[in-house]
Amino acid sequence: MNSVNGNAKVGSEITGIRGNILRILGAGGMLAVLLSSALPVYAGAVEITADQWARPRSGERIVDIAGLRGIVEYLDRHPGSGLLIRYAGGDEGLLWAEELRAWFVALGISGDRIVLGTGLQQRDRIVLETE
Repeated sequence: MNSVNGNAKVGSEITGIRGNILRILGAGGMLAVLLSSALPVYAGAVEITADQWARPRSGERIVDIAGLRGIVEYLDRHPGSGLLIRYAGGDEGLLWAEELRAWFVALGISGDRIVLGTGLQQRDRIVLETE
């Protein structure tokens, strides 16, 4: 089999979140996709600080934030599960939470599985909880 046909076959076999990540990251993202298989899958809570979020964002950087790749993998493997994005409230917090939700949708998680919730005490962080 020549490499063009082999690559096409491999590309057609990538499904779920790995396929979405690959489409976002392009061919250079294959390493990230392969490494995601070795990372733990989270069920629980992950905290993102304002400092982590302030870095330039791209599909590759989003999934590199500690714990996010595991949450995406968990949601991909558990179709009946959901995600609660807890934030402090106010316009700034809402914008942050909505942007994060949009990134999850871009990574293949259905928006109707994601709920935004206010009430977090700290304004400099967001907490993600799988349900």
